[in-house]
Formats: sequence, C-alpha cells, structure tokens
Amino acid sequence: MGQGVHRLFLGLLYKFVLGYLCGTVLLPIVAHAALLHRGMVWGLGLSWPLVGYMYVYSMYLFFDFAGYSLFAVGVSNLMGINTPMNFNQPFRALNIKDFWNRWHMTLSFWFRDFIFMRTTFFIMKHKLVRQRVHVSQVAYLVNFLIMGFWHGVTWYYIVYGLFHAGAIIINDIWLRFKKRHRQQVPHNRWTRALAVVVMFHVVCLSFLIFFGISKYIVVYTRNEVMIDGCKSNGFGNITRFNG
Repeated sequence: MGQGVHRLFLGLLYKFVLGYLCGTVLLPIVAHAALLHRGMVWGLGLSWPLVGYMYVYSMYLFFDFAGYSLFAVGVSNLMGINTPMNFNQPFRALNIKDFWNRWHMTLSFWFRDFIFMRTTFFIMKHKLVRQRVHVSQVAYLVNFLIMGFWHGVTWYYIVYGLFHAGAIIINDIWLRFKKRHRQQVPHNRWTRALAVVVMFHVVCLSFLIFFGISKYIVVYTRNEVMIDGCKSNGFGNITRFNG
C-alpha cells in the first residue's frame, strides 16, 4: 500500500509538475528561440537555442512518460498487483545497452525477446551470416528498424531506430576493444562519470531526432507559410508568428 501511494505521488510530481514545467512552460520558449535562429549554419538551423530545445524536450519526454507509467504501477500496487517498473533511472546509463535496460523496459525487453533474439536464432539456424559478431549487428539493425516502424511510418522514426542500431553496434565494438586492451584503457569513477555524460547527450540527440526535430520542422514550415501568406495579402513585413 505504502509503495503504491509513493509511486502515485512521484508520478504526480513527474507528470504534472516537472513535465508541465518542461513541456508547457519552457519548451515553447526554447522552440521560439530556435526558430529565430533557423537560418544559422548554412540554413540548417543549428544553434544553441536548438541545443536547449533538445535538453528541454528530453526532460519533458522522460517526466511525462515516466510520470504516467508510475501512475499505472502505483494503482496496480494499490490493487495488490505487482506490475514491473517501466523506467529505472535511464539517464544514469553507462552505455546504450544499459540505457535500453533502463528506458521503457516493457517495450525494450519485448523487442529483445521477440525481435532481436528470434532474428539472431533465425540467422544462425540458416547460416545467413558466418561471424557471430556480425550476426548480432544484423539483428540489432533489424530490431531497431522495426522499432522505428512500430512508432510510425515516418522518416524521423526510421532514422531514430537506425541511430540507436548504429549506437549499439559502435558500443559493442568499443566494449570488445576495451576488453582486449584492459591495461591501456582506464576504468575508474571518472571514466564512469564521463560515460554517463556522453550517454546522456547521445540519448538527448536521439530524442531530438525522434520527435523534437520533427516538431521543430513542422512549426518552422507552418510559420513560413503563414508569414508568406500574410505578406501576399498585404500585411507587410511580419517578423514573428506565434502558432
């Protein structure tokens, strides 16, 4: 009972306080600032406000998602049902594999068991790929590509899936290199802290691809259409449009 109540109130804090602060208060501000700098870096829109948008959106996504997941777990606990947690401090992950063992665990574990493992067994059974290392790499690509399509048949979801597939393949290559060169590669609390920082930024970048960048592009396109329409109707020069 006590654990269920604790999770309900924690979910309340996450979704309706921190999620509201990030998604409703801060996100429109940094999105507008990013739009004002959309002509920077050869028209790509890369700017510090866009970096701020990336961070704020990532925090909003986590607190909103983890918040209502905690509601579901807390209610089930009050009903005497031991529902597994869906998040386990994902931003403390040391690498991308560790992240997927902490983030949206109900989904990631399902994909691991029913897509990744079955793809691996299928490839090995039919000897489609000889080297075991390459078997896992192909299985990662299939797994995360399907995960991208599962979110939606749009380019940014597909790129998001491929991004994580590439990240986890690179992570495996690094771990094998690190295992072969244990004496040369330091491993201490400072390197662990660095790993957490690097992983946090990699994940935030993937979230910008996942939904943040698409929302940014939609707002940018809508603003341009509205501004052009107002100019063509004789309303003069418009420098700002709040959509």
